[in-house]
Amino acid sequence: MGCEIPISKGGQEQNPNTIWTEGQLTRGRFIDAFSRLEGAVTEYLVRLELKAAPRALFSQKLKYLTASRDRFVHPKKLDDRIAAIMTLNDMRSDLAHAVLTVIVQYDETKAIEHWLGFQNASLSDKPLRVVSLDQLRQMTQDANRLATQFTQQQLKATTPAAPASASA
Repeated sequence: MGCEIPISKGGQEQNPNTIWTEGQLTRGRFIDAFSRLEGAVTEYLVRLELKAAPRALFSQKLKYLTASRDRFVHPKKLDDRIAAIMTLNDMRSDLAHAVLTVIVQYDETKAIEHWLGFQNASLSDKPLRVVSLDQLRQMTQDANRLATQFTQQQLKATTPAAPASASA
């Protein structure tokens, strides 16, 4: 799962401590980007006046939005974005609840490939999540892009309530 793209290959061997530090910084950037995305989603819960519990799981909040898809101008775009967000949310969970491990593959004399490993401490039976630094950077870009796209989702105009008639 994601092992096919190395962080470093060939020529210049990298120090695992340097890779660990860069992995931590990139993980932080991903979590920050995902927080922006979560804020954009939450804004729509407020705009739609949905009564999602503030402490509800993020996946539950996405279900509230999916149930209200008819209130969006482009419900298919909403569906596509929510599907992409759910994939990133699964990754975010693993990265936020794991200790970062640097995985190194050696040939006879030197390290030739590096990956970042994340074992979700809350779900010990879940397989180790292995990603490259480049993959983690791409997920950060995806989360930022989705946050921007989500803030541009258009809601259908609501019809104003008829004024109350005064009867004597």
